[in-house]
Amino acid sequence: MAGRVRALVCATASVLGLSLLVAPPAPAEVATTSTTTGSAIAAEASPLLERIRRMGIVTRATELRAPRGTRFFRITVAVPVDHAQPDGPTFELRVNLLHRGFARPMVVETSGYRLWDAPYRSEVTHIVDGNQLDIEHRFFAPSLPEQPDWETQLTIRQVADDHHRVITAFKHLYEGRWLSTGDSKGGMAATYHRRFYPGDVAATIAYVAPNDAVDDRDAYPAFLARVGGPRLADCRDRLVALQRRVLQRRGWFRDRLSAHSSEHVLSWSYIGGVDVGLEASVIDFYFGFWQYWGAAACRTVPVARRISNAQVWRYIDSVNPWSNLSDQRRFYSLPYHYQAAAQIGGPQPFEGRLRDLLKHPGTDTPANILPKAMKPVPNDPSAMADIDAWVRTSARRMLFVDGQFDPWAAEPFRCGADAAERECRRVVVPRGTHGAVIADLPRRARVRTLRVIRGWAGVRSVRGRTTSSYDDARWIPELDGRYLEYVRSGRRSG
Repeated sequence: MAGRVRALVCATASVLGLSLLVAPPAPAEVATTSTTTGSAIAAEASPLLERIRRMGIVTRATELRAPRGTRFFRITVAVPVDHAQPDGPTFELRVNLLHRGFARPMVVETSGYRLWDAPYRSEVTHIVDGNQLDIEHRFFAPSLPEQPDWETQLTIRQVADDHHRVITAFKHLYEGRWLSTGDSKGGMAATYHRRFYPGDVAATIAYVAPNDAVDDRDAYPAFLARVGGPRLADCRDRLVALQRRVLQRRGWFRDRLSAHSSEHVLSWSYIGGVDVGLEASVIDFYFGFWQYWGAAACRTVPVARRISNAQVWRYIDSVNPWSNLSDQRRFYSLPYHYQAAAQIGGPQPFEGRLRDLLKHPGTDTPANILPKAMKPVPNDPSAMADIDAWVRTSARRMLFVDGQFDPWAAEPFRCGADAAERECRRVVVPRGTHGAVIADLPRRARVRTLRVIRGWAGVRSVRGRTTSSYDDARWIPELDGRYLEYVRSGRRSG
């Protein structure tokens, strides 16, 4: 199965020309000439690129242009295909390093998916004005073994082992405190890493990370049925009316989706055909509205009976593109769907107000959005139960940041009874979506949260002042603006 799946992924990428999965050609390397010494001051002047290349796990390293005051390195490291066999075969994992200074805090950004190619700073890195080490998630192309065994090699423990291996190597370079962070699935990965290696970093800040502790006990439908409370009931009703319109005029919309698929070279074999894809896309539309857009967009939701089929089609596409569940969009995220089916869980489809119109109920689940070669997926219910118990009873210096109206917050991480003494906490951005960030917290909560994070990082203030202003850190538009614009759109990919 492993060979067939890898061939499927690679062949699909080739046919579609999906260059987003492959890092672009690296610019010319930056020359360095200084010598290496043991002190932090001498190290700052030393050829950092050469020091990175001399690390035992590094196979390639290139320095690229970066904004003034920073240095940016694209790195490839070798990690075991199976960490239970450390002397066995290895494969290459991509890592990016944004360097600010050897004595500054280091923030590890655990990606839940593929790596960003361009330099940026996560919100936590901005808050502490630190260095940043981004680690790609295994099995997301191109960080993929030649002959993967998904069942044994794509587990939360194997990913945590990757993170531990990279962190251990880079700790020899950076003497400041280490923190970890991640968005969405990346926040989940950061939490799992702390479960297995609690001493690797001083603290973890996980953004919009769901916790499906018991996957068959699902809170998502109930959350979605009442999201926003009575004040947003009309918004929910209008969204459902649009969904029902599509299913009531199924023939017209199926023909439109077929034509759209022909025009854009889309196929629907993973999920089971165009009709199943249409139905699942309609169900996903409601979830996607609250994940990506939220209450602020309620005023834009049209009244279904007042607009044409074509207008309904265009509106749904603007909120949650019709192509989202196509093979061409899903193939690059196959590792996520596999993990969701095998260990980390996922939401059950919110079908309550559509049941009388559904022909394929219950099919919009992670396990169903996989090619036949990967089915069935063995499920390990103990994995998330263990993580959940650890967070509730043992996790220290953990911060979970969630959005109030984000559907993924239906099943959040909870810190447990003695959370305060373990410095484990959760903050919720009012009316927030999957783009929730600390900057959008109410002022008092924001100031308190900044003090906590900077305390964990060992910095009172990044500019030498005692203020806890969010703007205390120097804003670097090319780095900070890119990140905040992306996450505030709600379209985090982890």
